[in-house]
Amino acid sequence: MNKYKQKELEQVEKYFNGIVFTYTMQEAIDNEYNNSGVEGIAYWKDDLVFVGTQWGANLWVYKLDGTKVSKISLSGFADEIAGLDYDPVGDWLWVVDSNYKKFYICTTAGKLLATYDVSFISNAESICVDRDRNCVWIGSDESSPKIYKFEFQF
Repeated sequence: MNKYKQKELEQVEKYFNGIVFTYTMQEAIDNEYNNSGVEGIAYWKDDLVFVGTQWGANLWVYKLDGTKVSKISLSGFADEIAGLDYDPVGDWLWVVDSNYKKFYICTTAGKLLATYDVSFISNAESICVDRDRNCVWIGSDESSPKIYKFEFQF
């Protein structure tokens, strides 16, 4: 490793304080989600996180201490939650669904606001809102992985 890479690594590692196991999503275990379980997680506010699952397009809200606050089903419009991101400016959730080949904008209560077709993406698995660059990034998990940029006027 060259000295520049080593220095970068040392800078990053000084922030790492170790791994802490927080909690188990018992409902996903009880329903045997297995590898169709947790696919996306996004910090919301007030020590709450959204957790999305591939199976059933379920969206949970958890406190950081592991207490389940609520569960919302997005199955009225989505087949799965392959990835999600919370947009604090719009107070929206952005959800990507690799089965239906779409991405959605919805409220934090799960109400659908907009749908975008991404049928040209083989396996859309992650999403990130980038208001600084007026775009949304979507990652594709395929044999030749790609990152797509969708331009928006925020």
